[in-house]
Amino acid sequence: MRLGASTSCFYPLETEKALKNVVDLGFEKAEVFLNAYCELEDNFTKELGSIVNGSNTEIISVHPFSSFLESPCIFGDYERRYRDYIGIYEKTCHSAAMLGAKYVVIHGAVATPKIPIPDERYFERFNELIAIGKREGVTVCQENVNRFKSQSIEFCKKMRKALGDDYNMVFDIKQTVRAGEDTFEFLEEFKNEIRHVHISDNSTEADCLPPSKGTFDFLRLKNILDSAGYDGDCVIEIYSKNFDVKKELTESKDYLEKLWQL
Repeated sequence: MRLGASTSCFYPLETEKALKNVVDLGFEKAEVFLNAYCELEDNFTKELGSIVNGSNTEIISVHPFSSFLESPCIFGDYERRYRDYIGIYEKTCHSAAMLGAKYVVIHGAVATPKIPIPDERYFERFNELIAIGKREGVTVCQENVNRFKSQSIEFCKKMRKALGDDYNMVFDIKQTVRAGEDTFEFLEEFKNEIRHVHISDNSTEADCLPPSKGTFDFLRLKNILDSAGYDGDCVIEIYSKNFDVKKELTESKDYLEKLWQL
């Protein structure tokens, strides 16, 4: 298991500058969170690639900017709109492949949209996203996200049954806390489907803290992942508006490397 950081930690800093920060901090892995349509163009992708080339950092995953569109535009009931917007995900998967990333991370549909989204349509459309990823050689993953369908253990179990071996998860600690789910129950249930993990700390007062600043049991997390033979990575994802991010990421990196003996 190796340690990384998400460029989203530095939002709203421009994506290329955020990636440079992750590289400069010495992380082995990076998640790139794209923030605009223009960042899907090949020239921009090549610019991102040049930042990691020659460094010790590997881009492990890409997150599309379009999560806020997914309920009405990808999983909604208007077929023509879906066909218009699916191109964003084709370009995202292509960018991920150009960067050598393994995963594309999807939020999915909100839990309670104004117009209900049947689970069967959700699974069918997600299968189409998976197929797009396969054509580019990347794996499309469902992230568990608060206020989205995927916040629920039961929904994710139903999705796993529908998708079979194509069900893959990016697991986010803070999202289980916000959703009121048991983090370790979630981990135990999906430990064999988790491909990489978004980590943060938490306490009774805050649901998103830098690792080492709360009470989360990171050793228990690692033990559960180890029990499944986990060979993925853990990516720190905190939010810049609350922290001195470079300082906190440096301290979190040191803490986790010592704790996990990386």
